[in-house]
Amino acid sequence: MRSALNIGLCLLLSFMTLTGYGQTRKKKTTKAKPKAKTTATRAVGPAYSATQQLQVRKSFFLLYILERKGPAHDLIVKNTTLNAIARERQLRLTNAYSQCADAACISEALRWTEAEIRETSDELKKLAMSDNGLAALVERLKIESRYPVYNNDADTTFIRKAWEDVATGMNHIFKVYLAGKPPRYPKIDSISFRPTDPVFVQRVKTATQQVLAVGAGNTFFKQPLLSALKALEINGRDEAVRYEPLYKGNNAAPFAKSRRIYWNAYKYSAILVPGSGPGKPGRSIDSMGAYRCGLAAEQYKQRLAPFIIVSGGHVHPYKTPFCEAIEMKKYLVGKLGVPDSAVIIEPHARHTTTNIRNAVRLTYLFNMPSTKPMLIVSDSFQSLAIEKMAIRFINELGYLPYNGLERRSNTENVIRPDLRAWQQDPEDPLDP
Repeated sequence: MRSALNIGLCLLLSFMTLTGYGQTRKKKTTKAKPKAKTTATRAVGPAYSATQQLQVRKSFFLLYILERKGPAHDLIVKNTTLNAIARERQLRLTNAYSQCADAACISEALRWTEAEIRETSDELKKLAMSDNGLAALVERLKIESRYPVYNNDADTTFIRKAWEDVATGMNHIFKVYLAGKPPRYPKIDSISFRPTDPVFVQRVKTATQQVLAVGAGNTFFKQPLLSALKALEINGRDEAVRYEPLYKGNNAAPFAKSRRIYWNAYKYSAILVPGSGPGKPGRSIDSMGAYRCGLAAEQYKQRLAPFIIVSGGHVHPYKTPFCEAIEMKKYLVGKLGVPDSAVIIEPHARHTTTNIRNAVRLTYLFNMPSTKPMLIVSDSFQSLAIEKMAIRFINELGYLPYNGLERRSNTENVIRPDLRAWQQDPEDPLDP
């Protein structure tokens, strides 16, 4: 029975990968199969917008799954302990709404306390042991490798760690984008307002009022989750959901090409070019970014790989309208003569660590052979930094998204993909 479940879930994972990180599709219903409506994967209760759903999938996948109609959702909604936690939190938020004079005060009311996180963890662990529906959900999460760093843990440990991640992620948003605490990289990722700004406070209070209107019959985490999503929206921080799904738009031609590649003809699956933001308003591409593109184009024309992955989001300067990946693709195609179908954009990374992590994710999305290495091309200074970056990966992400790293030359490093790259980062909502 468990083998059959694993096979079915593997097929589900394959379908979700092809449709873009598990994006819900519309189902056809017929008179011959009226029961299909009861098993449809769709959200219940007050609807999330399409943008909010995408952010939840990318930042809080455990909660995304728990919000889908099914046995695990019903179990969570009816749970006495979790509902008691939700009522206490709602009372705290109601008081804050009426008494707080700034966004930092409301942020404090929204945060999950250590006691609440621990009590919720204990309850989820009990349910994972006693309920088949939640046990099946954990099994699904493991097969889909949404939290691959925890895949070898017992189910109870897995659900505890996944829950702690999403709670940490919500708290991070409250601290940074309501209270104004500095994030990991404050020059590019910080709050858009002062927490005491009257206009900002009014927007936060309006959003809080909408959240408080979410009534009974919903998941225990819905109010804080909606609050986190609205905090990002108020700050104009939608970087994580731009350009999705990544197999369409600028990547449509490369994605189609990836299905026709004879991989044995190439030494590498792709050539990764990390972005370099111009750092000055009004400039679309930096001279260093152009230099790196030139190096990659030379390697591509030697037929070392069928694709160039250009990686970098809207990074420098703060809230720039230019996306590093898109501008580098324009340069490669328009100036250097590389075919459009050979250049894949990775438009979300904000740091060198996530340049590499996100590029590894794309190798799986584009069905590249995971046993084939990837070539990273950059200037000599960054190339040396990448060679010595393992400790930074561990400190910021908690794992290495590749198996081994080899310095090939002053401007080149070689890695092999690792599924751990799918692990979501709770402290980077702009590129989780």
